[in-house]
Amino acid sequence: MRPRLIFTLLWLLIPALTRAEFIKFPYLQSITDTSVSICWQQSEPAPANLHYGLTPAMEQILTDTSHTTLHQVSITGLLPDTLYFYRVIALLDSSPVRQFRTPGTQLQRFRVVVYGDCRTDSATHQQVVNRIRQLNPAPLLLFNSGDLTDNGSDSCYQIFFNTTRDLLAGLCLFPALGNHELGNISNYFRLFVLPENERFYSVRVANTIFIILDNYSDFQSGTPQYQWLVEKLQSANNDPTIAHLFVIFHEPPYTTSAGHSGNQAVQQYLCPLFEQFAISAVFCGHIHAYEHSLVNGIHYFITGGGGAPLHTRWLNPAPWTVYREAVYHFLIIDVRADTATIYGVRLDGTQFDTTRLINQQGIQHPETPLPPSPSLLLTSPTANRTKITIISSRTAKAVLSVYDASGRKIYRLNPLNLKPGENSLTCPLPGAGLYFLMLKTPDQFWSSRMLIL
Repeated sequence: MRPRLIFTLLWLLIPALTRAEFIKFPYLQSITDTSVSICWQQSEPAPANLHYGLTPAMEQILTDTSHTTLHQVSITGLLPDTLYFYRVIALLDSSPVRQFRTPGTQLQRFRVVVYGDCRTDSATHQQVVNRIRQLNPAPLLLFNSGDLTDNGSDSCYQIFFNTTRDLLAGLCLFPALGNHELGNISNYFRLFVLPENERFYSVRVANTIFIILDNYSDFQSGTPQYQWLVEKLQSANNDPTIAHLFVIFHEPPYTTSAGHSGNQAVQQYLCPLFEQFAISAVFCGHIHAYEHSLVNGIHYFITGGGGAPLHTRWLNPAPWTVYREAVYHFLIIDVRADTATIYGVRLDGTQFDTTRLINQQGIQHPETPLPPSPSLLLTSPTANRTKITIISSRTAKAVLSVYDASGRKIYRLNPLNLKPGENSLTCPLPGAGLYFLMLKTPDQFWSSRMLIL
């Protein structure tokens, strides 16, 4: 072959090789103690190599031979709780060297982040992402409560991945489906590689299970999602190594936002299961703000401050309202053995609304024991009064309040001097209906729901 012809062929070939630029840089998916999926999208359909290893030398190589633009490569046989390095080489283009850490069954301390509704304002979403990246210690996993994009189109997902490029390169994202994903739902399943059936699934880290549910698949009694959830909850309840159980989905059952009302189907079908199995906490989005509610002993957190226009108008506080703020933010869950601490972080780094949950039946005893908890017993409620029995293991000053379903306070006893053992009193009621009882001591809070027929 003539030298001029060889030169011409190389000159034509090199530009083709250099066009395999990254459209979506490598991001982590479905990480476990021993495996991870790494995804990326390149401009030209071509094979690519994934280099990875325990050192920056990245001594192992996996080749994806498929001629496609969207790649997914699974790495198995990883060591738990171990730092790995990786990069992707696609033709003549190379991604930066990135790092990720696998979870581990023996972890006694770890951190995860939960946030949601990051659609619409990419500049604000970028600020949220930047603040998450500044956390020290860094989180192990990232959960999103839904509405990642405006409408799930290719262009919207490109904005999402551009914004989260440096975050998702080292932090695995587990999202829940939001209503804004539904219009182009095929893109959601094309771009994310999630466990189990991908619409609802679970993730375990050490002594904690995260259950992600789907508001937009049937979840009434007897449906596949409902049965799956019951089995997951029963299994966790029978496992003595599980200390914390968190549930994540998009539309909340309770809210006082004027932007949306609570999801009544969730109240009817899912909340009784959360109460029956004593879920540690529930995380939702949909409301573009922060709201913390406590209903029948279950903490419900709305974390929808990831970038969507804030919902700034509130209705009157409800009996279950703990704290609310229209603010861009994310939530941190710090797990330390039997103790889980949950708090919000604003864009400026300030923290708010800290909640500490302790599972006394967990695998280790907490360093600071939980104060003994009174319990509320309702005896023979009638249309105009009911007997309330409070069983307390200690002497304590308390305040007892009763609210109707609209949030109007109808009875208050302050102070209530609790003695060890049974404390009985009669509460006047205006008639039949739904009521909420709230009992506060200086260091704790309990609530109970009461239906008078």
